[in-house]
Amino acid sequence: MELQSKKDVLANLKTFRVDLTDPMRDLNYREGVLIKGDFGWAEFAPFENHPINHCSRWLQAALEMAWTKLPEPKLKEIKVNAISVSPDPQKAIKILEETGCLTLKVKLSGHDLVKDIEFLRQIVKVKPNIIFRIDFNGSLTLDQALNYCAELNEFNIEYLEQPCGSLTDLKKLKSKTAIKIAVDENLRLTEDATDPIHIREITDIADFVVVKPIPVGGIKRFQKIAEQIIGSGKKIIVSGSMDTSVGLYQTALAQSLVEEKFQLAAGAATGSILSTDVVSNTLKAHNGVLEVKRLEVVETLVKESPNKNSLLKRLDESFEYGRREGWF
Repeated sequence: MELQSKKDVLANLKTFRVDLTDPMRDLNYREGVLIKGDFGWAEFAPFENHPINHCSRWLQAALEMAWTKLPEPKLKEIKVNAISVSPDPQKAIKILEETGCLTLKVKLSGHDLVKDIEFLRQIVKVKPNIIFRIDFNGSLTLDQALNYCAELNEFNIEYLEQPCGSLTDLKKLKSKTAIKIAVDENLRLTEDATDPIHIREITDIADFVVVKPIPVGGIKRFQKIAEQIIGSGKKIIVSGSMDTSVGLYQTALAQSLVEEKFQLAAGAATGSILSTDVVSNTLKAHNGVLEVKRLEVVETLVKESPNKNSLLKRLDESFEYGRREGWF
């Protein structure tokens, strides 16, 4: 992706902060920078703990969306899972009812096995046919993961997402449980998520590979990764990165390109946990599906981040890093 000068491509910026319905990663908000280019708005919103090389991939995705013509979506709407980040099972049940989703993704910390199992049981009492996707973000040791697997057999679980941090532990876990395993961080946080050797290491272990289009560097890089996963015979779970309704378009578009192949729901219903947004109508799931629709920023609705200077500094540093690497 060859772009013009930094002055030109970053001429129209607006920092933002949107509020969440419940804390995620101990934060009650998401914030970043909106970038307007010839093809519309995009967003740059890496998490604060991300190193500069990862931030630059987020920027690569944003610049691709703002300044290049993306592929046309193959579907007008996509299947999605609901997501709950609250420890309150009633909130998860409410989200399922509002979205009409048949699959629920929940994030469990792994700190309290008994409490986590009870949380799932409370949901099943009301939604007995629910399918779970359970994400641990790599927080479990191998022994902890085995303990969870022993207790989770009573539930209808599509997969455990990144229960352990290392591929070595995930391989050992797979040999001792029938529960399917999905890999996220081992792909997303690597130096180059498109690397064939690393993708092969993952697909040799995982049943599913979670691919987040924005953190891996955009739609073109997503397609390169998807081709390799498809070739391996494994399945892709397309997922968002806790985006506003503007950035979420890249996830919806990516899902539209692969859904007919896999018929799996995407992790793209995060609009239900936004209490504010940068568009007039937040992109939310209904009847288990989400419209594949690119939305315009409503500038009067954008709440500027109090961290404006640090966000713009990170954006500048990410651009310089990506330009040195030849990414844009």
